[in-house]
Amino acid sequence: MKPIEVFAVVGAGGLAAFGLYTYARSRPKAEETVPGIPPQVPTHPGVSGQERTSLCQVLTGYRSKLKEYEDLRADAEKKMRDLESLAQGNCRSYAQDPTFQYHCNGFPICGINEWWTVSGTQTNQDAYNACMTFLQAGGGLEQRKHPKKEGSSWDDTWADIDRINSQIGAAYNQVQNLRNQYQEAQRQAEEARQQINNLRRRIADLEAQGVFC
Repeated sequence: MKPIEVFAVVGAGGLAAFGLYTYARSRPKAEETVPGIPPQVPTHPGVSGQERTSLCQVLTGYRSKLKEYEDLRADAEKKMRDLESLAQGNCRSYAQDPTFQYHCNGFPICGINEWWTVSGTQTNQDAYNACMTFLQAGGGLEQRKHPKKEGSSWDDTWADIDRINSQIGAAYNQVQNLRNQYQEAQRQAEEARQQINNLRRRIADLEAQGVFC
């Protein structure tokens, strides 16, 4: 026999031996069965009375469930981000403070005829931060309401103060609703994370035992 033929035979024998070794270490373990059908293992339509499941089926089922819970977690986390975006506008409305402009007709004796108007609003940063913190972590959120300043020089501001207070109240109610939705999304994300961690441990345990398929 030529040297190259000997090499080919030896090589083929080595590959065959390696294949048998791999089969002996992985396939038989994957084909071992366990009693019952774990919840993570999909069953075939129309098949009933199955009492044992191969470890390969178990591993495949775990991987399928892992993907499912990873998708659930991603959906819940996206919803949380969407709710945060919605809350930002509502929290700005909730955190409105009126800004006032002084008017005088009769300078330098302004006391004869002076008045104030609402020239706009500004964001109360502490109130805004408290609103966003409430959305994400819960707790309590103060109901804000600006008082009307007394006196005839302020009467031009009263309608604007009512309008701002109405916007604050509507935003407060909306943030309460968003908080309920955010809390539910948080719960779903956390439950999915727990399932993911559990399934990853189970998959790692099976692979550590030599189950590959």
